[in-house]
Amino acid sequence: MSPEEARRAARCAYGGVEQAKQAHRDERSLLWIEQTRQDLRFGLRTLSRNPGFTLTAVLTLALGIGACTAIFSLVNAVLIRSLPYGDAGRLVYLYTPNPQFNLPAEVFGPAYSDFYDLKKESTSFQDMTAFDESVFSLAMQGSAERVSTARVDGDFFSTFQASPQLGRAITPSDNQVGHDKVAVISHALWRSMFASSPDILNRSLLLDGKTYQIIGVMPQGFEYPHFSDLPYGNSQYKTTRIWIPLALTPHQMDDRDNASGNAVARLKPGVSIAQAQAEMSTLMVRLDKLHDARTRGWGAFVKNFVDSTVGHVRSLLWLLLGAVGIVLLIACGNAANLLLARAARRMRELGVRVALGAGRRRIIRQLLTESLIIGLAAGGVGICLAYVFLRILPHLNPGNIPRLNEASLDTRVLFFTVAVSVLTSVLTGILPALAVSRINLTDFLATSGSRSVAGAHTRVQSTLIVVESALVVVLLAGAGLFIRSYINVVSVDTGFSHSTVAMNIELDARYSQPQRVEFFHNLFARVDALPGVQSVGGISNLPLTNSEDLREFEVDGYPNQKGQLVESRGVTPQYFSAMGIPLVAGRLFTHEDKSDQSVAIVNENFAKKYFANRNPIGGRVSRENDHTRWSTVVGVMGDVRDSALEKAPEPQIYQLDGDFEGGYIAVRSAIPPQALAAEIRSILHAIDPNLATSDIQTMGDLESVASAQRRFQTSLLTAFAGIALFLALVGLYGLMAYSVSLRTREVGIRMALGAQRTDVMLIVLKKAALLLALGLVCGLVASWFATRAIQAFLFGVGRHDPMTILSVCALLAVSGLIATIVPARRAASLDPMQALRTE
Repeated sequence: MSPEEARRAARCAYGGVEQAKQAHRDERSLLWIEQTRQDLRFGLRTLSRNPGFTLTAVLTLALGIGACTAIFSLVNAVLIRSLPYGDAGRLVYLYTPNPQFNLPAEVFGPAYSDFYDLKKESTSFQDMTAFDESVFSLAMQGSAERVSTARVDGDFFSTFQASPQLGRAITPSDNQVGHDKVAVISHALWRSMFASSPDILNRSLLLDGKTYQIIGVMPQGFEYPHFSDLPYGNSQYKTTRIWIPLALTPHQMDDRDNASGNAVARLKPGVSIAQAQAEMSTLMVRLDKLHDARTRGWGAFVKNFVDSTVGHVRSLLWLLLGAVGIVLLIACGNAANLLLARAARRMRELGVRVALGAGRRRIIRQLLTESLIIGLAAGGVGICLAYVFLRILPHLNPGNIPRLNEASLDTRVLFFTVAVSVLTSVLTGILPALAVSRINLTDFLATSGSRSVAGAHTRVQSTLIVVESALVVVLLAGAGLFIRSYINVVSVDTGFSHSTVAMNIELDARYSQPQRVEFFHNLFARVDALPGVQSVGGISNLPLTNSEDLREFEVDGYPNQKGQLVESRGVTPQYFSAMGIPLVAGRLFTHEDKSDQSVAIVNENFAKKYFANRNPIGGRVSRENDHTRWSTVVGVMGDVRDSALEKAPEPQIYQLDGDFEGGYIAVRSAIPPQALAAEIRSILHAIDPNLATSDIQTMGDLESVASAQRRFQTSLLTAFAGIALFLALVGLYGLMAYSVSLRTREVGIRMALGAQRTDVMLIVLKKAALLLALGLVCGLVASWFATRAIQAFLFGVGRHDPMTILSVCALLAVSGLIATIVPARRAASLDPMQALRTE
């Protein structure tokens, strides 16, 4: 029709041109829905007829999707999901660092007097709170346990915008001396100790022998501070279970010489961290002049709360997510290879459909629909695998990843899984669809084009195998470097015996100073009398417990500097023997030595640094409380890894603590650790049933805890690299098997002309070796740049470590050739007569 005739016909049929256009659009929509329904029905029927192919494709993608979903759920819980503190992005930590002390800013919380002056004069903050960490003995039903407790001021809960589930929070009136015997408990403690009793507000707690009335129960999820929240927190902390008033005395509130525990503030709306930093710096210039002239130089540092909480694990989690992303890409490559091989076998069917009127878009859409069915099915299986992985993950918890136990398959994670499933469907289905679209399928029906089509598909499949091999090399190189680093960490010389049993015992206010001394004298005597016990000692701060005691000091004859700090430890005479720390020079403390700091022992690092080119024995160091008096060095002990396994030993001074009043106990014994721990608990219970001790563990256990995060990241990356290697080998095996099936006639001719079985095997092995070699070269080039991302995670090994690279190459080469042997042997075992009869 001409345009005029068409308009006239449209008016007659529909009443107008616009109505005709709408009717056409409606018809196309209905047609699209009908065709989609046909594609889905046909795809399901086709896939169900090939259960082996379908199951292999689904499981291959499910491994990648499941791993990706599990790690994303962890990233979601730690980095994406909001902290349960009410607009946590406006919370900040406040520090007052002093440059004359060569220490991180996070060590210096503001002095109480400075804190309350800042609270009164600052205009940048909506709320401010100070709190401290403590560990109390909680007595219950004739026994006691150590519980993590936070001592907080009256604005703690309002600063965090957290309200109790039951009862009320601690208020400023509760922080008045005489009104401070109240407590708020965590939801976990309410459930475990009081069985979620509804009359909890009528109960009380016995903490360190003092009664506290329970006034509130916090909702589930609020347990601040956690062990990982504070960089220099209490080593015995896990999660806070009780909050009690800080209840400072007037003297403490006016104190400018001692740092407070911790300070957190909430920014006013519209105030940036930079503005708050500028104001606090200005205020601290005036407040610094009120400090002792010898220690002036106190500054201001405002640090983002969220960054402090999760910043130390952010790079690790993104690294793990990147690793599982590579695993997913390898899985997509394998699935694409399977679909390419299947498309090659369906070329005649597709050609018939084209000849019957199907357009290329229709063919491509059909193939993508089948890929989408596989992807969504793999997503469902992947969710199940992720659920299993998340049940295992808490057992690998290193302890310093916040909210790791809260990782779950919530709505955001499920949406992510659906998106990943659709994306993998497109990635795996687009190559077969495009490969089919480039072939003239109607001409294919008239010719024997199967070989050319299969050859084209095999080239694409070979390219995918090379890419997969390269990605595997990157993952294996990263995993290898992590393994080497982990081995280096656990192999360091800690300087102490791993079998030594250690525990922490702190006496409460019921004990006076003489009673404390008598208690530990009695305890040491009774433990030392146990069969098999070799020595018992005490120390103020045990290695690898994240507890330090720094003090200023001077060394006689050394060019001392202002603010010179050293780690100081108070020990009993038998401590070094109990810990198995070797004596390098001089002698140990004896019971005849006085406890007035007249003698001291230093470690090797201290002796090398401050007594270089002279004998440290007989040298003098200043006493802790009086720099005008000196302690004589009588011994040099071996270095000990004190704060971390990966940190070199720092200079240390050991002072004799003959009147030991509390701290860490170390016991060296031939008794098995579990039996010894039971004996010690019996002795403690016999001495004081209301006294609790923290976990009794060996120093080897503490070393294991210290290396937990490195073990966590190494285990996960190694597992992902293993999955990637497995998928790549399966893909290589499939490609070689498919290639052999295509070359059956060629193999028959070669064998009929005299080729030996070994010659046939070499043909297959050479092709596999070429693909692996190309993958190795590409992977080594990629890993050269990719290992920069993990350089900060390495310890004692370079990112281009030759041993790791050679091991990766050897592993991939050997594994790849082993995977190729089966199809190679199958090719060599073909009967020439049967092979020549095949098409």
